[in-house]
Amino acid sequence: MNIAVSDIQSALARANLDGWLFFDFHGANQIARDIVGVKGMVTRRWLCWVPKTGSAQIIRHAIERQPFASLNVPQREYSSWRELDAAIRSALGGARRVAMEYSPDNAIPYIACVDAGTIEKLRSWGLEVVSSADLVAHFLARWTPAQISGHRETAGALIEIKDRAYTLVTDSVRSGKKLTEYDVVEYIKGLFQAQGLVTDEGPICAIDANAGNPHYEPTATSSAPIGRGQLVLLDIWAKPAVEDSVYADITWTGFTGREVPKKITDVFEIVKRARDRAVEYANERLSAKAILHAYEVDDACRKVISDAGFGDRFIHRTGHSIGAAVHGVGPNIDNLETQDQRRLEDGMCFSVEPGIYLPEFGIRSEIDVLIENGRAVVTTLPLQTEIVRLPV
Repeated sequence: MNIAVSDIQSALARANLDGWLFFDFHGANQIARDIVGVKGMVTRRWLCWVPKTGSAQIIRHAIERQPFASLNVPQREYSSWRELDAAIRSALGGARRVAMEYSPDNAIPYIACVDAGTIEKLRSWGLEVVSSADLVAHFLARWTPAQISGHRETAGALIEIKDRAYTLVTDSVRSGKKLTEYDVVEYIKGLFQAQGLVTDEGPICAIDANAGNPHYEPTATSSAPIGRGQLVLLDIWAKPAVEDSVYADITWTGFTGREVPKKITDVFEIVKRARDRAVEYANERLSAKAILHAYEVDDACRKVISDAGFGDRFIHRTGHSIGAAVHGVGPNIDNLETQDQRRLEDGMCFSVEPGIYLPEFGIRSEIDVLIENGRAVVTTLPLQTEIVRLPV
């Protein structure tokens, strides 16, 4: 297994659980595959039972030996559904409280990987099924020292790429050369390639009203030209093209002109205060040795924007987990779209990216925060403290 059974059992004991039951069908539960270490095509149901004491056990179909061959875990085969049910019952023994990739009320859909029918079956056998959300975060969302080091290097590279993109905007507008949002995106992608960075999607360049759409994406056929007197938002995320690397993710805003309109600066100041309050609140809780829940950080950040009268214009969660995927499997800073009650622990990284989205423009300021040695540390420095002036 990719995670030592003994480490899982220690976590089960702390959580007062009888075991962790991994279940997957047709790759619906990537979390289970990642933790157990299953690779290759598996077309039938499989399970792995890790009790709080004793040996783990894999239950798989008789025709699917190869994907499990390298796993040093006892295995039991089945062919019929009756044999499958009997094997599960036998493996569980006297267990009563079992963790699975399930989320009550679908509150954290990122964890809801097991179908309702399987949950219903286990409950009919007298088991209490509880969410594995905190277990998943503990084992899959904490970074290694090498990942932390690589993330910091990537964060520095993204700050440099942001600067170069804004220089391109300044030079092009000043010289009268046509430049679109899409051109900037393609330019940034070229810098990614030159520096050995990759991304799943994006980046984003959005001006004025387009920046008021948080997930706006310019295309070759639909992209606005950039001129004088415009707000230019850049949202850039990437990771090194090497195994086990993790993402960095930033958003900055600039203005093509020496004097930024007061309404833009006023909105930016509110967003900046909200961003900084999120980090401040996290450190208040951590300094007090209190449990830090992800949703509480969202509340602290969101309150600043709501108190300023723009609560209805902050239309997404404060931040997301960051890992090998830009939206990782760990806790999201969210009490809006979901109530993410997972704990934030040392080694976990997440974005803080409050935004205010108006019809004429949008402002978002995004930083990455790492819980490290009991502190919430911003890794994407320097912080943006004012709108970037692009003198054209």
